[in-house]
Amino acid sequence: MGIEKIEEKIESVRSSVAKTIAYLVILTISLLIVNFIFGWARLEQIPPHLQPFSNIILMIQPYMVYIQAALIFAFGYMAVRAVSNMTYAYARRVVDHPTAAAVRTITKIAGLALLLSMLASVFNVNPSAALTAGSFAGLVVGFATQTILSHVVAGIFLLLSRPFKYGDIITIAGKTGRVKEITLMHIVLETTDGKNEILIPSRNAVTQIIQKQKPEAMEEAEG
Repeated sequence: MGIEKIEEKIESVRSSVAKTIAYLVILTISLLIVNFIFGWARLEQIPPHLQPFSNIILMIQPYMVYIQAALIFAFGYMAVRAVSNMTYAYARRVVDHPTAAAVRTITKIAGLALLLSMLASVFNVNPSAALTAGSFAGLVVGFATQTILSHVVAGIFLLLSRPFKYGDIITIAGKTGRVKEITLMHIVLETTDGKNEILIPSRNAVTQIIQKQKPEAMEEAEG
């Protein structure tokens, strides 16, 4: 990856962090302002400088909970999007697009579950019920991304256990080649003639029998 692309991704992460902080600050200020203006339940509680608007304040006050919920949902959702985009930009520095996209989806689901629990507290709903709903949504997405996540887990296992290394000639699922690249999603093999590349899914590399040539055999083949 070029230096310009790395700097671009770093700048994207910084931008997402700045957006997240800005959304949360705006949300906090908006809630404080709304509560200060419309948070008075009785006429005698309204400050003197707001008395000229007492009729409007008392008319809007019963709907305060809906205004607060709307603000939390709007700015909370934008903050969740910013955080999920930040995790995607950071993940793309080390993994491929499908893996980074899966991480972004998981982050967004977790953020929405947290946002749902916050909205539940605004409406005085049991937060555990909201978290259960969020967990159910996460479960649905988890099934949808099951294949991708299984490859990611297998890729992590391969990177930790290192059953083969770059340059080894191996045979997986009947395909033979020299190990050119090891990612979370695929093992990239280069054919012995150097004309083609073979992409083996990481999960297959874990579940299949791997045949690896010994160093002396590799030297004889090259000689």
